Amino acid sequence: MKQIVLGYKGDIDLYEQMSEFIHEYKTGKYKNLLFHIYSGIYNEQILLDISKEIRRIFPDSLIAGTISAGEIKSGCLMDKGILISGLFFESTDVELIKYKNIKGNESEVGRKLTEKVNLTEDIKALELILPGTEFNTRYIFEELSKCKDGVSVFGGYAGGHDMENGEHFIFDDEEILSNDIFAILYSGKDFHIDVDKSVGWQTIGHHFVVTKADENRLIEIDNRPAVEIYEKYLQISRDGNFAEETFEFPLIVKVQDDELLRHTIAVEEDGTLDLAGYVTEGMSLYLCYGNPSLIVEKVNQRLKDVQDFCPEAILLYSCSVRKSFWENYVDLEMIPFNEIAPVAGFHTWGEVKRNPDTREVMEYNITLLSIAMREGDSQKKTEEYISVDDSVLEGQALLIKRLSQLVSATTTELQNAYRNLEKMNQKLKILSDHDALTGLFNRRKFEEEAIEEIKRAAYTSKVVSFVMLDIDYFKSINDEYGHDVGDSVLKEIAQIMKKSISDKDCSFAGRWGGEEFFISLPEIDADEAVSFTENLRLTVEGYKFSGVNKNITISLGVITTDGKEESSTIFKNVDDCLYAAKRNGRNCYIQYRR
Repeated sequence: MKQIVLGYKGDIDLYEQMSEFIHEYKTGKYKNLLFHIYSGIYNEQILLDISKEIRRIFPDSLIAGTISAGEIKSGCLMDKGILISGLFFESTDVELIKYKNIKGNESEVGRKLTEKVNLTEDIKALELILPGTEFNTRYIFEELSKCKDGVSVFGGYAGGHDMENGEHFIFDDEEILSNDIFAILYSGKDFHIDVDKSVGWQTIGHHFVVTKADENRLIEIDNRPAVEIYEKYLQISRDGNFAEETFEFPLIVKVQDDELLRHTIAVEEDGTLDLAGYVTEGMSLYLCYGNPSLIVEKVNQRLKDVQDFCPEAILLYSCSVRKSFWENYVDLEMIPFNEIAPVAGFHTWGEVKRNPDTREVMEYNITLLSIAMREGDSQKKTEEYISVDDSVLEGQALLIKRLSQLVSATTTELQNAYRNLEKMNQKLKILSDHDALTGLFNRRKFEEEAIEEIKRAAYTSKVVSFVMLDIDYFKSINDEYGHDVGDSVLKEIAQIMKKSISDKDCSFAGRWGGEEFFISLPEIDADEAVSFTENLRLTVEGYKFSGVNKNITISLGVITTDGKEESSTIFKNVDDCLYAAKRNGRNCYIQYRR
């Protein structure tokens, strides 16, 4: 396998410029030839003419062209122009399929493409070239997530250099396409591919929750207009050049164990943010910023993996936001890849990658997607690992790096403090709702929950039963055995109660005060409640309590209600039943009857 890369010069005959391609092609050792054309020139006729000339020179080749926000030749950003990459395969089968009229048929196209992938023998990868944001690719990706295991999916979105009025189309030697996609299938026993992304943007501040969204439209965050996240925390006004000013501070959304970056394209009058990529309600998100040190760290990790893979060709699909972030240092993170194998690629309006663990195909932003390819076994190399050298940063770039390190350290400390505060709040919440000795609900919490069950019974025309109990002669236990043993008895009674309701859905217990306890039994009728009460009484009577050499008994009141009475009346009635049981000789229950 081999990759040859050419920066097209308009004033020189294309046949002459492609002499190296022609020489390689004429060796006769290659089974397939795939051309990628990445163009920062949007003149449709020029692009068609170039594609047709390539077809004339190489009639059996495959051609997939896309406009780009930056052309990557040998790891460097070209001056705005046209980049031609030729991938020569000795044994790999390569098939290029053009799917047309996508809009409105996204799911159907996804199903057809998934079926094609799953029927292709020895398929290793699927590449997608997509024309910007002209249709909803999410539905395509949902279907592609059903592709068989072991198939890498990667790709990029077409888009021009101008983010405000960007072009969005792909092309081949026949036509310009804006509602279509190229799907390139790579298959063969000797073909190997390694695809992964590098990010390096770091979260800042605490997390938020998407509370209202519609595909790529982020409408509300924490029940407030989405734009307020930028107005409040970064003082970026929606009235200014909003998209450009928020470029440096995209959003990270959490999806399972993955992170998706989303940058803002525009803001609507109601404060809705139009994003490059979808979001869904319930997603956690953070503001983030580009941290040069973290970016370099992530890219160096990827470089090590790529070098271990020993590729013969590398494609780089890098988000245009990264190009804007690095400015004069845009080549810094890309050049080292070319020291491993020949590099070609483009700056995209979004990247596509399949998560090998979840099998999901996802749309990414602000990632550097590196696609390493080879035919045959890996030839392990022994030289030192190649890495990005960020010591060359000077001036403003160096200042940003140092400020980012300061912000990173400070943010980490604040996030740790915030997490600790959240944990403490959770503990306080538990303590505020539960009895410290027994772990049951305290009286306040039990009453709150019981009132909700009474309301639910009335609303659903069902019933709820309550059992109130008191430990007989508990004061004598404290007097005879001491308060430590008394406390132990209370805890053991609580455990008996928990076990007694463990098989009853939505039931709960609480400590009402002193040696009095309450149990709620939703959707338990009167007969079943009486049976439960008697079984509980017998269980306690036969239980051997720690440190006590005599039987302990309980008295109980039980009531079943349809929820139409006031809660205070229900509690009073069951309390009256309990004390009637105590007056009746204890170690018994009394059922409330109207």
